[in-house]
Amino acid sequence: MRYRGRRWNNILMLSVIAFIGVLNLPTLIKAYLIEPESESELKVSSPYPYLLNPESELQALHFAKWSIVQEDGLWVYQMKDPEPKQATNAQELSQRWQQLIGTAVDSQTYTDLSPQLNTPHTVEVWYHDQEEPQRITYYQLPDFWLLKNWNDQWLAVSIEENYLFPSLSSDNSSKSDD
Repeated sequence: MRYRGRRWNNILMLSVIAFIGVLNLPTLIKAYLIEPESESELKVSSPYPYLLNPESELQALHFAKWSIVQEDGLWVYQMKDPEPKQATNAQELSQRWQQLIGTAVDSQTYTDLSPQLNTPHTVEVWYHDQEEPQRITYYQLPDFWLLKNWNDQWLAVSIEENYLFPSLSSDNSSKSDD
């Protein structure tokens, strides 16, 4: 059999293509044959944008005077100043924040609201899979809250203050000003 350069070039090219296909096989299997986790499908089922990243696991929420932190699978309060017993369970409060959705506010509406915005407040959100926290800037307006979500969108949320910032003192005289 006589050496023909063209035949060997064709064999070599087909071998390289087959090798590239074998290298991409795990990606193709993941994309087309393995179904996504049902838990993540449930989290992203809302047509409205989420405040917190629904794909990341929440680790801690830090407010101005207190925090809720996940320790050994349980949510607990951490106070900067000693305070009496909390009115809301830390587990329930973390779920409220994780499930919070709102109406997206476009840039024109935000510009129109700017004169009404007073001092901004911040909540620091830590996730298990991220090295830097998400910082949620929020404003409390008379009829609703304006919060900046994990995707840098402004959201309008109509909700009672105690739902997100429960009263942390027994006599309700100190307002949680986060």
